[in-house]
Amino acid sequence: MKKIITIIALSIPTFVGAQTINNINDVTRKATDIGNTFIQILIAFAVIWIIFNVVRFLIVGADSEDKRKQARDAILYGVIGLFVILSIWGLVKILTNTFVTDTTPPVVTPRITPPAIIR
Repeated sequence: MKKIITIIALSIPTFVGAQTINNINDVTRKATDIGNTFIQILIAFAVIWIIFNVVRFLIVGADSEDKRKQARDAILYGVIGLFVILSIWGLVKILTNTFVTDTTPPVVTPRITPPAIIR
């Protein structure tokens, strides 16, 4: 439980931004950032799931054919889930590139004001 709270506490700055939203591009950029983070977490979970079940298939299921079948099915579901996650991520990227006109973050340049001339 402490690990989950620590992970959530460390990921809060990713989701909370102190910037203002000026137009629709800012909204879509923020939603895309949150979505990308969520998708990356799902991809990591799917890969860990597949690796865990491969180990379960090779080591734990060596004795029982029933356990091997359960692990094989879990590997298949993990691969299908990973494919679905990556497909959805690709569709979101296509839609983002189609409808968002400005995908680069704004560059803030400092303004240099000339010194006042005293006469």
